[in-house]
Amino acid sequence: MKFQCKLHWLLTNASQAITVRQTRIIYKGCSALTATMTSNATYGVKSGHLLKEKTFQYDENLPSLPVPSLDSTLHKYLDSVKPLVTDEEFAETKRIVDEFGRGIGQKLHQRLLEKSKREKNWVEKWWEEYAYLQSRGPLAAVGNMVGPLFAIKDIWPPWQGTQLERTSVFLWIALGYFQDARRQKLPVMKSSSGDQVFAMNQIRSLFCTSRIPGESIDQFVRNFKTEDEGPCPDYIIVMCNGHIFKMDNLFDEDGERVGTLEILRRLTLIKEKSVTPGQGIGILTADDRISWSKTYKYMHSVDPANGRNFDIINNAVFVACLDTENPTNISELMWQSMVGPNARDRWYDKSYNVICFQNGTFGSTGDHGPLDGIVVAMYSYWCHMQIKSLETRFPGNNSKLVTQYDPEELLFSTDEQVNVAMEHATQTYERLASNIDIICSDIGGYGKKLVKSQKFHPDAFFQLAIQLTYYTMYKTCVPCYETATTRQFYHGRTETVRGTSQEVVDWCKAMLDSSKTKSERYSLMKEAHGKYCI
Repeated sequence: MKFQCKLHWLLTNASQAITVRQTRIIYKGCSALTATMTSNATYGVKSGHLLKEKTFQYDENLPSLPVPSLDSTLHKYLDSVKPLVTDEEFAETKRIVDEFGRGIGQKLHQRLLEKSKREKNWVEKWWEEYAYLQSRGPLAAVGNMVGPLFAIKDIWPPWQGTQLERTSVFLWIALGYFQDARRQKLPVMKSSSGDQVFAMNQIRSLFCTSRIPGESIDQFVRNFKTEDEGPCPDYIIVMCNGHIFKMDNLFDEDGERVGTLEILRRLTLIKEKSVTPGQGIGILTADDRISWSKTYKYMHSVDPANGRNFDIINNAVFVACLDTENPTNISELMWQSMVGPNARDRWYDKSYNVICFQNGTFGSTGDHGPLDGIVVAMYSYWCHMQIKSLETRFPGNNSKLVTQYDPEELLFSTDEQVNVAMEHATQTYERLASNIDIICSDIGGYGKKLVKSQKFHPDAFFQLAIQLTYYTMYKTCVPCYETATTRQFYHGRTETVRGTSQEVVDWCKAMLDSSKTKSERYSLMKEAHGKYCI
């Protein structure tokens, strides 16, 4: 049976800002807590707006991640378990939890408090290591974040013959975001009231970041620096038909981007050199981590030049993938980005790969380990608005072409052992990809304004819809995951909202109970909504 993923995109009237729901905050470690906080965060993207604040200026001064009380943790854990188990199972679970709270839990909680005194974010290292770096499964298909560039809907519809021109424009814009991050010109994300600052440090991991495979645990390399901190890599990698190119000298002596015509010239040259299939080394990054780590280490021993090439890719700002596929809608775009047939032109270890399809549409894939989806969403929206505001076909300084800086192809020394590893990686990827379907649908009849007018929070409203849909199909509720945020704290990232409550179950049952009146159902829905928004 295939895993079917149906994604609903709620169309809102966003113009110059993204509104991000900070629903609940859950801390995880020796203790587990479901804490609560609701706010709105607005991220402005006005083009050319000069800000007095620097992007990362508040990061080091954000408060430490707090440690919840043990009693609160255990109470909320039991509250989240109750709707999912039988009365007998809950009684046994409560016995175990009570015993834990009176015994070893006290010692573990004390150790957690001591750890929090040494580290401003006591969960940060655990989160990276246990949630990501120690996982031995593949990143491709089941591990990485993927997403579309929504320009397909209103700016750049599918159109043959536009791939290189649109890619040159997009890369120029993306490098502008990188440049603004380096110069700390990106606005600080804050609450709608402006009195709550959110951590911006994850933007650093969007660029010049990669995962290095290890047999038992991976590691991250992060080489982004602001201009105040010093130089950092400023080249990109372009992958095309199995070939890998380094595109360097993208900024002039004054630190300004080269024009889009120069980028277009280099992309055209790459296309011309990639008519016949290349080595396809990128497929190795789609394998399970143990297999890839062994091949990675072996290839270093085969030829030191392989190690140099790996370093070049790992340190690059990001990867651009010139693809031959032609997605025509959001569903196809997501499917091609996540599990499409061209896995050899990806570097799944990189935090960001932009996929530039043959018909001028765009998607992305990237390692989830060093950063969260909200960072990519903010960046993608920024790029979208920049594309929308373009006043010329080829933006940038196009007064000269820098012909002495042609892209450099990275060639690897391989042998039969590497070829076998590539075949193994191909089989691993195809097995996983064959088990996934993606269907994306727009909800165009109404949006957040209507939902809010009925005194419901849009996020909670649609989470309840998901719960009811599942209950209608299977007559039961199951654990449900939603992302929360802890970014108001030092190096805060995301955590898990446990949305399945007893109130949700009671409401779902009432919706399928013909004896219940509309008034009763509405009342139970408000209770379920209230529980979700605590």
